[in-house]
Amino acid sequence: MTRFSPTFEGFGQMLEASGAGLEPDALRQLWTYHQLLRDRNADGDLTRLRSFASMVTLHYVDCILVARKLGAKLPSPLLDIGSGAGFPGIPLKIAAPQVQVVLSEGRARRVDFMDEAITAAGLRGIQTFCGKTFSSFPHPVQGVITRALEKIPVTLARVRAFVPPGGLAIFMKGPHCDDEIAEAARDFGRSWRLEDDIAYALPFSTHERRLVTFRRLEDLSELVRRRTRPIDSEANESFKTWKGLLTGRGVRKSGLALLSGQKTVPEALRDFPQRCHELLVPRGLEMVPEEAPPDLPVAVLAPGLFRELDVFGTSAPLLVLQVDEPQAWPGTLEGCTLAVPFQDPENVGAVLRSAAAFGVREVVLLKEAASPFHPKALRAGGTAAFRLRLWKAGSLAEVAAATEGQRVLLSAEGSPLKQFAFPDDFLLLPGLEGAGLPPELRGEAVAIPMEAGSESLNAAVAAAVAMYAWYVGVQ
Repeated sequence: MTRFSPTFEGFGQMLEASGAGLEPDALRQLWTYHQLLRDRNADGDLTRLRSFASMVTLHYVDCILVARKLGAKLPSPLLDIGSGAGFPGIPLKIAAPQVQVVLSEGRARRVDFMDEAITAAGLRGIQTFCGKTFSSFPHPVQGVITRALEKIPVTLARVRAFVPPGGLAIFMKGPHCDDEIAEAARDFGRSWRLEDDIAYALPFSTHERRLVTFRRLEDLSELVRRRTRPIDSEANESFKTWKGLLTGRGVRKSGLALLSGQKTVPEALRDFPQRCHELLVPRGLEMVPEEAPPDLPVAVLAPGLFRELDVFGTSAPLLVLQVDEPQAWPGTLEGCTLAVPFQDPENVGAVLRSAAAFGVREVVLLKEAASPFHPKALRAGGTAAFRLRLWKAGSLAEVAAATEGQRVLLSAEGSPLKQFAFPDDFLLLPGLEGAGLPPELRGEAVAIPMEAGSESLNAAVAAAVAMYAWYVGVQ
């Protein structure tokens, strides 16, 4: 391996041999920066690299080659997100002096170092920004660049509110980033287009690189065109209301529900726009589903507050929906009407999902039943609660008594389902979880056949099997 002396002459020779040579003035600027970096790095907080060859190759050559490979495509102004001690922004600025550069870094000590380096090297058209980069970034830019910061889709979501159409997002990645590129293309195909994917090796090393760029597309449905409001405090009245939606009581009190799910939320936005009240997104990951109506309000929550509401850990937007209090059931029957007594909200959601799948249109929620709009019910049932007509009625015993002659009861002690003929119009009435039906009703019930020795089915599963049997019988 060729060795270069850790001197100004050796510095220039190694850059030249690596395909990253600089003009004399630029070389002196980079050498000044290098010397200052070594002087201020006593505790290793600015860079973990110590050897001359490693610093030249993995810091300076790595960054300068980006300017060489992109050439005139390098956007200006260019935001370097997570600059650290100035990488890649400062070497890029020196190699491409025509580009205006903003160095964004959240740690004040490193920002102070970069300010000192900019002054010492006599750089112009470069500035620092101390803080985290979110959708409200205050400086106009034409592109962003990151090196080993985060996954590509996360950055694309972070910056699409302020990178204008035609701008670039540039990623300095290792060789194994195919999954990130595929995810970005899948999730942000209407917002970004993959433009470059350049594989190369760093000279005088075993390190391989991928230079990946995405071009910003015009998209009228993006967060940048929406009116958003920040939510940063637990004392915020809206946040307290949303937190209450984690319980059935809070849902009933507010007439709102909180929906989560990477597939369920876009489905609700598309199919029930009139019910959509507000979209909740975490700061730093302000993704707005393409299905969101253009006038839907968006709240940007501090990450900690968002996590309190995102109880299933989806890390995807949450949707606040308006829900209607079910009206009293008039007692009418058409086809299969389902009665739901389940106290577990997950069972409620699961049986509503089955009802919607098997052609049931009307559901009677009994007094014992958990809220169909509880987060756990919505998690299990998806948007089924909004696709069915929901009624409310009295207790299981009261409804059973009122529907004698019109009811189909489910119990493990009943007659086999395969021997049963469903009437034209009836109320399907399963029992409570565990307790089942009142003893006096079980002899009239029908049962789902099972293998000998098997325990009884989950109540929601038994109801689903019965609804399926009815559904295939009427097709």
